[in-house]
Amino acid sequence: MEHGEADTPIRLIVRENGQERTLELSTKVITIGRSKENQIEVEDISSSRRHCRLAQSNGCWAIEDLQSRNGTLVNGILVRKKELQPGDCIEIGKTRVYFERVPTESLLQSHPAGATMLLPTDYFMEPITEPLEKSQKMMKREREIFLRLQEVCKRLCDTVVLNQLLDIIIDTVLEITGAERGFIILQEGGELRIRASRNIDKEAVKKAEVKVSHSITSHVLRTGRPVLAGDARSDQQTREFNSVRDLRLESVLCVPLRYRGANIGVIYVDNRFERNAFHSNQLRFIEFLADQAAINIENARLFEENRRIQDEQRKAIEDRETIGRQLQEKLLASEATLDVVKEVLSRKSTHNFKYNYSSIITKSPKMYQLFEMIDKIIDTDVPVLIQGESGTGKELVAKAIHEQGKRAQGPFIPQNCAAIPPNLLESEFFGHVRGAFTGAVQNKKGLFQEADGGTLFLDEIGDMSLDLQTKLLRVIEDRRIRPVGGKDLVEVDVRIISATNRPLKEMMERKQFRDDLFYRLNVLNVVLPPLRDRRDDIPLLVDFFLTNISLRTGRPKPQVDGQTLYHLMQYHWPGNVRELENEIERMFALAGDVITTELLSAALLESGEPRRRSITTQGTLKEVLTSRKEELEREVIERSLEELDWNKSKTAKALGVSRPTLDQKIDKYKLKRPVKPPKGES
Repeated sequence: MEHGEADTPIRLIVRENGQERTLELSTKVITIGRSKENQIEVEDISSSRRHCRLAQSNGCWAIEDLQSRNGTLVNGILVRKKELQPGDCIEIGKTRVYFERVPTESLLQSHPAGATMLLPTDYFMEPITEPLEKSQKMMKREREIFLRLQEVCKRLCDTVVLNQLLDIIIDTVLEITGAERGFIILQEGGELRIRASRNIDKEAVKKAEVKVSHSITSHVLRTGRPVLAGDARSDQQTREFNSVRDLRLESVLCVPLRYRGANIGVIYVDNRFERNAFHSNQLRFIEFLADQAAINIENARLFEENRRIQDEQRKAIEDRETIGRQLQEKLLASEATLDVVKEVLSRKSTHNFKYNYSSIITKSPKMYQLFEMIDKIIDTDVPVLIQGESGTGKELVAKAIHEQGKRAQGPFIPQNCAAIPPNLLESEFFGHVRGAFTGAVQNKKGLFQEADGGTLFLDEIGDMSLDLQTKLLRVIEDRRIRPVGGKDLVEVDVRIISATNRPLKEMMERKQFRDDLFYRLNVLNVVLPPLRDRRDDIPLLVDFFLTNISLRTGRPKPQVDGQTLYHLMQYHWPGNVRELENEIERMFALAGDVITTELLSAALLESGEPRRRSITTQGTLKEVLTSRKEELEREVIERSLEELDWNKSKTAKALGVSRPTLDQKIDKYKLKRPVKPPKGES
């Protein structure tokens, strides 16, 4: 269409909110939208601020959508860019803009304002050059396909079961292409697997593995480019593949499933009897579907993986409960020896970790969960904060991270921050030069220089002064230190692993620990459970300590009788593994061939009954119930006091009793606050 000179006015008829207005504009570019900056301002809520643009070029006018929120339609079709003809109707929501003139009433009725928006044909189709009648049929068919794809995408987003998802995808592909057979092939564990197949009768393809051209599949996966062959045995892309000849394929369409830059599989359809069964428009449709399907397939895989992990964790908990019952039955019956308990524990399923954690003695599911997390952080260089009660083995975990990481050849320097006198902290950490202070008779390297190229393990980081915290933060950020009395900065390459048994977040609130240092150290957080939360490990640890002491002293390893093991399992171990090790050391020194209850500390003897009697010898039902009630009451009060750090007021409130009542119960059950290990131990 020719409009003469560039400044010839263009006539637009705008119908909005039941009103009509005619505009004549002489500029070469006209924008339409809700903003007042546009030449044509519309009030329609479906319009974007800058919705679309009309521009003149070479005597013709074209409309271009400006990435609007709801799209621009021309004659009922969603377009990105289109040349305009007189009578064309531009739809923006319910607003209509007619180019040059209003078309006939029949055309208006065929595209009512506000009709359902179709998916953008112009985004995917080649320009139609066929006769009008044929092109209209094609347009109708493609509109149906796009609407079908829109519906399928919604179904895919609602499906998280992989097999169901693949069924929806393959059924849709066959419906769109009319293929004889269709397959979805995914990469799993380094291999290609056919996960879904259909024939024209919507049945699974028998012996699907030998019905697919693996050469075409591998080519598409390797190149990431689709293959469309109308005469597969003659086509330049596919004629060299032996499988094409062997399978006697006529038409083949294979599209990659792409996810985050990687090809995770293909959608593959073929026809053995018809040439040119698929065309380029179908390829575009299947590519559109494949891109959406790949996202949903990966989501479904993640869902199934999470479900598998949850099932494993649930099974581990069930196994732990079963083993716990078995141990409890044997221990209460005073028949369990250390060997019997170890045999029961050995029934637990093995775990395949990336790294070796044999230096940490455990069969606890809680510790296995920690190992799974540590597996992911060993190869990194980011700081790690290990939290846990005193004696839980924080240094063991730090060593496991260092010795199997990329810094394993470098030094591992452990330092208890609470063990350094305050006036020497800075010198210990950063070193000093000769003459820096009285007694500094020569240069001395600090901990950071000693750990250069390796790992510095800072235990009890919560005991560090605020002044030193500031200097430590600067070192972490700059990777440079200045020795005491020195002028030059020294570069250091150190991975910091820190540990504490103190509540750093509470200390931050009280301004006793710097917030910025906490977030620098707490990039990766490992929380070790106390020994009372993994009692199943006690027999393993007892055997480990006895074996080590026996090898060290040259004395035979003594046996542990059932009653003694029962008390060891029942005790709450406020000092955790370190307290258990000290107890075993003491008993080994005093024992003969067998470790009996007479060698136990007083606190451990109070942790359980001397011997379990049969029910019939424990008195009347009332006496038995009273005794069991008191046992439970004692345990609840004792654990509540421990959890609240023996704050009696808080404990009384938590238990719903008065403070005097709680004091009476403490006296009745002879409960005593456990003695904490000396400050500075971990």
